Amino acid sequence: MKLRRSLLVLAGIGMLLTTGCQVVPDAKPDPTKFFVLSNPRVPNFDSSNVEGLTIGLHEIRLPVYLADSRAMAVRSPGNRIAYRDFERWAEPLDEGMKRLLRISLTVSPTVARVLTLPFPSGVDRDYDLQITVLVAEGRDAGSAQQVIFALDYSVLTPEGELVTHGVYHAPAQDWDGTASDLAHLLSISVHESADTIIQGIPTVE
Repeated sequence: MKLRRSLLVLAGIGMLLTTGCQVVPDAKPDPTKFFVLSNPRVPNFDSSNVEGLTIGLHEIRLPVYLADSRAMAVRSPGNRIAYRDFERWAEPLDEGMKRLLRISLTVSPTVARVLTLPFPSGVDRDYDLQITVLVAEGRDAGSAQQVIFALDYSVLTPEGELVTHGVYHAPAQDWDGTASDLAHLLSISVHESADTIIQGIPTVE
């Protein structure tokens, strides 16, 4: 009798365990997608150029609403920012912009090297470059979608004396609303800003 009761108890426990396993939902794949800024053109420059300028590129400063989140930001009417939590930058946005600017500046025939912090000792710099991003986002006005980008730049001597200052506003670009197109259009804007910055840097005799 005791054996039979024990078998019934064990069978009941087995049924409970089996039922419990059946109600556990299947794991779902992570829907998050990650994007990077990339050079819109394959750089083609002579890395042996040692006659050009050596520029020290400081850390790029972002608005707080962009620096505090890797989620892509889209502005709607009324200055409302929406973060696309499942569409994110694969690297901090300031690091991606610094990487792309470094490449784009070096493409210029007047620039030999672009150094980043910490600057190596024993290497003389002609100028330092400070960048503050003013806006870098998609804008969705319902009837129109665009990508907006602007930055403030200052060229200084290594001792900190201001040489030139300017603001670059990229032309507004029509955007198809996708994350991949946002990354592509921002890449173009960052890349083209380098041309304006280079024009403001005097050559060294």
